[in-house]
Amino acid sequence: MNIEKIVEDLKPQMKIDKEYLWNHPEKGLNEFKTSEYILKRLKEMGYADINNNIYATGIIATLKGKEEGPCILFRTDMDAVVMDETGRTKHACGHDAHMTIMLSLAKILIDNKDKIKGTVKLLFQPDEEGNAGAKFMVQNGALENPKVDKAFAIHVWGQLKEDTIAIKEGTIMASSDPFDVIIHGKGGHAAMPENCIDPIYIANKIGIALKQMAKIDVEPEKRAVLGITAISGGKTNNVIPDKVYMKGICRTNNNEVRKRSKKELLEKIETIAKDMGGKAEVKFLVEYPVTVNSKKEAKELQELATKVVENVDTTYQTTASEDFSYYLEKVPGAMMLVGCGRDKFHAQHSEDFNVGENAILIGTQMFYEIVKKYLM
Repeated sequence: MNIEKIVEDLKPQMKIDKEYLWNHPEKGLNEFKTSEYILKRLKEMGYADINNNIYATGIIATLKGKEEGPCILFRTDMDAVVMDETGRTKHACGHDAHMTIMLSLAKILIDNKDKIKGTVKLLFQPDEEGNAGAKFMVQNGALENPKVDKAFAIHVWGQLKEDTIAIKEGTIMASSDPFDVIIHGKGGHAAMPENCIDPIYIANKIGIALKQMAKIDVEPEKRAVLGITAISGGKTNNVIPDKVYMKGICRTNNNEVRKRSKKELLEKIETIAKDMGGKAEVKFLVEYPVTVNSKKEAKELQELATKVVENVDTTYQTTASEDFSYYLEKVPGAMMLVGCGRDKFHAQHSEDFNVGENAILIGTQMFYEIVKKYLM
């Protein structure tokens, strides 16, 4: 990796920021200590134009250069992963690293304010893991006043080795459409099923049908990963229940496939339940669109990445999702995946996931390269 001295010199503060954020994980919309820490750090650096009333715990720091130029937005998420039913949180997806990278970029920018030709917005976003905080940041004007011309984000990625950056033109991350289903049947004695409409049997049929609908053995752009992920119903051995509750997910790499898959999923569930004498209620929950990098910006970033790392992957994409998609629906830009995988693989959202120093240095250098290209 090729890290400039201006970034290397920030290593002591990076360690402090990362350690604090790692040790204070907070779930979405509850990032109170996190927000306080970020505000304190930004004010210490000399940032004066800070909006921390945009949405929940979200923050936007704006820095205007002495000369006119484009407005570039950099975004980081703030929330930690909720690990279990107790509500325990942990930075098991790298958001602590993302914030550390952003604070490092903030320091570089403020120290070089006189060289900036244009405007920079540093956006610290809540609730990426839970209810697509990006959607509400956009609705509350994050891309306006001044109007954003380009938007960029980094996600550290455990499936990619350190010294690797993945930047793909077009789709890089999938949509995510979780849904809940209630199957209404007719309960009764398990010894007399002829007098019942068994919602468990209906639910089983639905689960099999959705697996058969999934298109996972086709080219990535036509892929649809969908199915049931949780099911509950009934409490004892000799009673057929009235209802069964199901949870599921639909993921695609193409917005047209997404639209079609959701429609077919809804029709399939409702039809199966109706044909078997029951009824199905289907509710789609928080929706994450496909993350689509604009071709021009992705190509430019691919060239920049060759200055930073040896391995630039221009084809990698994942069926994981990111609400940065909401920004890219409005303005051109790109999401980059910065490899943080080391000798032993630990998956995102696992207990052992953590991000080392090298990925943070690479991410900061990559953001700095973007600044040099568009603003200096």
